[in-house]
Amino acid sequence: MQRRAARGFVLVEILIVIAIIALLVVGYHGLSGGGEGDNTIEKPSTPKQAIDRGKLAECAANLRNLRAEIEMFHAEHGRYPEKFNPSGSVGTCPVSGKPYVYDPQTERKIHCTTPGHEDL
Repeated sequence: MQRRAARGFVLVEILIVIAIIALLVVGYHGLSGGGEGDNTIEKPSTPKQAIDRGKLAECAANLRNLRAEIEMFHAEHGRYPEKFNPSGSVGTCPVSGKPYVYDPQTERKIHCTTPGHEDL
């Protein structure tokens, strides 16, 4: 009976694994789009940046829907509600988890207190 010698990794296999890992790292972190004077319109984004932009869009959509509800209440009753307590995840910012603030005296009525969401 012949014994087969234990075979280690071949250099080519190790280089392929390193190349695959490098591609995954570049794909996740993105490439820096050059230095000063770079005239590209949009730089590539990382998955985390895309998720953050998605959460910002979700917050803006929540606020739009809540403002529409408040305006429909105003159209039906001729006044704004004294209190407005939206339920569930619609009532909180998906980024910070803070509840939206309702103030019937302001122009926008309901707004998000998360930093960076002041203009939504």
